Amino acid sequence: MSRRIIIGLTGNIATGKSAVMRLAAERGAQVIDADRVVHELLQNDEDIQTAVVTAFGPGARTPDGRIDRAALGRIVFGDDQLLRQLEDLLHPAVREEIARRVAASDAPVTMIEAIKLIGGPLAAVCDQIWVTTCSRETQLERLRVCRGMDVESAVARVEAQPSQEEKIARADVVIHTDGLMTVTQEQFERAWAGLSQAK
Repeated sequence: MSRRIIIGLTGNIATGKSAVMRLAAERGAQVIDADRVVHELLQNDEDIQTAVVTAFGPGARTPDGRIDRAALGRIVFGDDQLLRQLEDLLHPAVREEIARRVAASDAPVTMIEAIKLIGGPLAAVCDQIWVTTCSRETQLERLRVCRGMDVESAVARVEAQPSQEEKIARADVVIHTDGLMTVTQEQFERAWAGLSQAK
């Protein structure tokens, strides 16, 4: 690989994105979790904090002055207009911070994980889009076992997201994660080897 390659990684909840990120990190890639960038901005950027409270009210702030992500999530959950307003507020700062991190790294590959990568502004900077996928049953089991959700909450989270097929249709690489981790790793290794042919 003669130049920096940027991979956008996406997939619905509990489809194995974190496992693929770990594999990329083990191969020397710079890995950036867009949701973690959002979290850091909400916790540390005073301009963002002020804008969020102005837009969504004092209920979005904890008593100690931090942004209450759980409360903010409840405010925007199920309301497409409010969610879009929050995304419009956050996305420019997220893009700027990710661009800063990419520029500061000398890793030959950067993997950016973002749940709403496809159709969003980050997709434009990616050389390839990788999508993780698994069955609905596997998603629900992972949410129950790994995240401690009850069945009703897990179903609500899965059903609130767009169909996996929409993402798969836009993918350069699809990694199926229903099977053993060794099978996921084999798919990852094939896709990674293909990066040497990426233009």
